[in-house]
Amino acid sequence: MWWKRKTDEPNAPAAPPQAPEPALEPRSAEPAAPVATTPEPVEAPADPAVEEKKRGFWAKTWEVLNTPVFTIEAPALDRALEKTKAGFVARIKKLQNRWTKIDEEMLEELEEILLESDVGLAVAEGAIAHVRALHKKGEVNPQNLNDVLEAYLRDQLGQTEPLVLQPGVLNIVMLVGVNGVGKTTTLGKLAKRYQFEGKRVLIAAADTFRAAAIDQLVVWAERASVDVIRHQEGGDAAAVVFDAIRAARARQADVLLVDTAGRLHNKANLMAELEKIGRILAKEAPDAPTERLLVLDATTGQNGLRQAEVFQEATKLTGVILTKLDGTAKGGVIFGIRRQLQLPVKLVGLGEKIDDLKDFDAGLFVETLFSEAASQETPVSQP
Repeated sequence: MWWKRKTDEPNAPAAPPQAPEPALEPRSAEPAAPVATTPEPVEAPADPAVEEKKRGFWAKTWEVLNTPVFTIEAPALDRALEKTKAGFVARIKKLQNRWTKIDEEMLEELEEILLESDVGLAVAEGAIAHVRALHKKGEVNPQNLNDVLEAYLRDQLGQTEPLVLQPGVLNIVMLVGVNGVGKTTTLGKLAKRYQFEGKRVLIAAADTFRAAAIDQLVVWAERASVDVIRHQEGGDAAAVVFDAIRAARARQADVLLVDTAGRLHNKANLMAELEKIGRILAKEAPDAPTERLLVLDATTGQNGLRQAEVFQEATKLTGVILTKLDGTAKGGVIFGIRRQLQLPVKLVGLGEKIDDLKDFDAGLFVETLFSEAASQETPVSQP
């Protein structure tokens, strides 16, 4: 048939025999001439703006949702410490540039800088004694003074102790502090934080003394979409806490936030009220993990520490929340708090927004505080 393959036809002529391949000649000892090649083009670095556009909506959303909102970050902390750095680290840098050796006159000036930064007398004297001891051993000079101070102050803060809730049980967080430090505002931010984290939150409006304190707290509670247990203005604060604990257990709440009064002009009444609240907590929720946090305004500096002594007499404090850190040059008060009160700073306020209440990180704080000193170093010219 016409479609039959030609090779299948009978009597097809055989293919002619192929000639044998010639033997290979021995290679010459001379190297072969290099072959010119065109270099491959080097790809330019990707434009971040273009790469960002390529990322899909869900990729960006997933990244946002998985970023810890209340974890303190170096850029935000750096902005908050701008005034403290100008009055502390920058002055130490100038001191280093003016002195070629460490002597008593230089140490006196250094101690003055520390005290004016509100680190407290005990911390300042301890730092000077530490520098003096290392100088006798030949281990410190004006060039490495920053490193020595950074290491000393880091030790003063100790380990970071964050505010952690225990799962599966009712946690109680009570805030104390004088009026005007941002106590009620801080409690509202905490309520929003825990609500954002999916926890069941209840608020006890136990500041029944200050006018409009309850109304202010209700506004914050509405923003956070949480309920408030409240009585009439001027009522018994301990009774509010009693009802709030019962309600929290009935509603299976994860955390009960307790606001309290802060009237220092009547110390006896304040202490009696806080002691009564403490007895209610011990009786009605003896096994509940409880934080008693002192709210301090960073702009008050050492005055805030004197306020703290009153509250330590009235209740057993477990930590400190330092507000308004972004508006003061007295950020060094954190070291005085740890040394004098023997209390960890657990949260810091870096702004007015509801998510500007951040977990405190002791190591990052000291690192950020001294970071400007390194960035301002004058490079040594090469010969």
